[in-house]
Amino acid sequence: MQDVTNTEEIELKAETASDTGDEKAKVERKRAEVKLSEDPSNLLSKEGFAMYVGKTPIAIASMAKAGKIPAFYMTDPLNPGGHAELWVHRGEWDKYADQLVENAPDEWHGWKDRLHHSKPSKRQAGRAAA
Repeated sequence: MQDVTNTEEIELKAETASDTGDEKAKVERKRAEVKLSEDPSNLLSKEGFAMYVGKTPIAIASMAKAGKIPAFYMTDPLNPGGHAELWVHRGEWDKYADQLVENAPDEWHGWKDRLHHSKPSKRQAGRAAA
């Protein structure tokens, strides 16, 4: 799997230092790169899974609450009533995606027949439209 890069805006406060001693703080918006590992764990946080599938962490949380993804909440065993973190099993998600493709009807697989390695000529395009 290749590196997946996502950017998130963060605010950095930088003091402007001048010769006159003016220490006015100015806020600069910079983009920091957030990368998903080349070989991520099967267990991903909601933020990591969101980056993996191209959704927002809020969308992942609502999908988990609706039972639409292989997710569970982990709590500290020493504090069972404490804050629970949402984790998603990426391996199960990928296995089901593969299963969907295997069980797809023949019409779905027809997209492969519509791909060409070069631009079709006008003559071929006219025949395809007829």
